Amino acid sequence: MPRDRAPARKDGRPSGSGAASLTLRQLVNLSGVPASTVHHYRRLGLLPAPAYAGNGQRAYTNDHLRALRLIREMREQRSMPLAQVKALLPALMEGEQPPGPGLASLPGEPHDRLIEAAFRLFSEPRGYYSVTVAEIAAAAGVAKGSVYRHFPSKEALFTAVVENLCDDTARRFAQAVADLGGPEGLATDPAKTAVVFGRVIARAMPILLELGARAARGDFASQVLAARVLRILAEAAGRPLSDNPVPAGLRVIETAFATVLQWAVAPEWSPPEPPGK
Repeated sequence: MPRDRAPARKDGRPSGSGAASLTLRQLVNLSGVPASTVHHYRRLGLLPAPAYAGNGQRAYTNDHLRALRLIREMREQRSMPLAQVKALLPALMEGEQPPGPGLASLPGEPHDRLIEAAFRLFSEPRGYYSVTVAEIAAAAGVAKGSVYRHFPSKEALFTAVVENLCDDTARRFAQAVADLGGPEGLATDPAKTAVVFGRVIARAMPILLELGARAARGDFASQVLAARVLRILAEAAGRPLSDNPVPAGLRVIETAFATVLQWAVAPEWSPPEPPGK
């Protein structure tokens, strides 16, 4: 991927083919996709890693821009979950037409599909309160009335999303400690540890922030759930590190949150690639 930038047109858009070089800021402006979402798609394998352009920046191409536009179309106009988008995207990049909006053939049980769809929609910038049950049903490929067979309310579905995300993040925390070599590995390379745990917590951040905001507003049920979630995550991160896992795990979580916040306020800075890539 060349590092030289393609000449810009009068409207500021790059000209040329897929080899044109774009900064992250240009990619965000042209695609309408936030930088944090671009990084999220990269971590999921939806976008290839951009070339290193020097000075801590990455060089993206028109192919990245085209992929982001296709992803937006499939998610916003066809209500596809990211797992299905990832499966279809390579063929679409080769010029095939996207399928119609019907999702009746999606794999998985409706209960699980509803949790996945709700997690994705609740994690978007507009947040929990702007998402409707009808949108969740459409994204999961079920009828709106069927949602209430599995969850008595949208609030109950949010709780299920939080609990599912907590269990998944706890497993990822425990695996991250093992992958980093246990306590000695974490102590040997603090910068690498911060990146690894930052990547683990980044996926959960929008939901955890929503839960924290509810708890801060005095919602008792959210306060109880938030306390339980924090303890589970702290124990998962700290159990291999100490006989008293909660304080040790909280220190890991604090570092992970700080790392994600650094990524969020520095949109031109791309997080390092995960170990082994």
